[in-house]
Amino acid sequence: MLGRMCPRPCEGPCRRQLVEHPITICWLHRFAADECLEEEQTGELLLAVGPAPETGKRVAIIGAGPAGLAAAFYLRLEGHGAKIFEALPKPAA
Repeated sequence: MLGRMCPRPCEGPCRRQLVEHPITICWLHRFAADECLEEEQTGELLLAVGPAPETGKRVAIIGAGPAGLAAAFYLRLEGHGAKIFEALPKPAA
């Protein structure tokens, strides 16, 4: 979804354009999603495996936006604790 809907506000100020051209993260996300759709992969395999055993490590995540929620999700899959701190009453949509 990100690769199709994001207005790419980070590409304009991207410092990589001083060397070559901005990093096109949205196109990378779009390509990955298209490849998964083409191969009919849904990501269910990753979820079916379940989280790794607890490591005892904990991570504080600032912000419950898309990046914070994704970070917490993948940290839990790896067995790490994740606590999200958000200033607003509920996560960003």
